[in-house]
Amino acid sequence: MNQRDIQTKIDVIMDNLEKLDVLKAKTFQEFVSDFRNIDSTLHRFQTSIQALLDIGSYIIASLGLRTPSTNEEIIEILSDVGHIPKEKRETYIKISQFRNRIVHLYNHIDTETLYDILVNETEDIIHFYTDLIKVIEKYKN
Repeated sequence: MNQRDIQTKIDVIMDNLEKLDVLKAKTFQEFVSDFRNIDSTLHRFQTSIQALLDIGSYIIASLGLRTPSTNEEIIEILSDVGHIPKEKRETYIKISQFRNRIVHLYNHIDTETLYDILVNETEDIIHFYTDLIKVIEKYKN
């Protein structure tokens, strides 16, 4: 993965966050009244989280750190070497687990839970993104 690939991932995340903000502004009734809101939210969470994990993998490979075998390990490795704050580790692991739920248990995510995550936890994706960008900036040259 090169800088252009990373920029593509960043662009996906930023575009998704903008669209999630639009969805977040809806009331619960507005949100559930149109299946496209639910589908879009699931897709935008999944692709944002995957892009974050891809960036994390890129950082790990670029720094010559041990190869992760799971998405959770990406976060653990970055946390172990101090690139992700220890206090955010569990939150970011939960984000990764939510991505797995979307991918593998998509028919078991109720709309109330999805809406709650949209409204109350989207900021965690922004924090994860910010932490990864700090690492990229630190090692840019």
